[in-house]
Amino acid sequence: MKVLLRHSSENTFICKAPSNHWLVLESASSPGGPTSATSPFEALVMAAGGCVSLDSIAIIRKMRKDFTRFDMEVSVERAESHPKRILAIHFHATFAGELTGDEIVKALDLSLTKYCSVTLSLDRSVEIKASYTCNGTPGPEWIVPRNLETYS
Repeated sequence: MKVLLRHSSENTFICKAPSNHWLVLESASSPGGPTSATSPFEALVMAAGGCVSLDSIAIIRKMRKDFTRFDMEVSVERAESHPKRILAIHFHATFAGELTGDEIVKALDLSLTKYCSVTLSLDRSVEIKASYTCNGTPGPEWIVPRNLETYS
């Protein structure tokens, strides 16, 4: 796959993927400064959340389960010094519908260990955690095991 990044202004790029959709990326001129677009790091975290979300919904639908709500919240822990890489990433899914906790765990685990190309492209040292809330009831948080065969 190839993408095009075209410099637009000081710290701004417009980017086009093979899908022919454009995305604007920007970083602040100074740390904590204002921006008018998504930063590359934010885009990475959103891509991870989007990948896990799309996988999870597809898996839940294959289980023939109905849901009326789905939200995914992704939080990351970053190193304090440069390159400020991701140390841990936590995916929290919120569902409402006819689902059990076991079904949600299965969907998240399948995505995070087998299907999500974004999270599976992260360095093996990144700790991946998952949790869920179903119909207003919080479920457990767990550390998702990394399948080392994926990286060989």
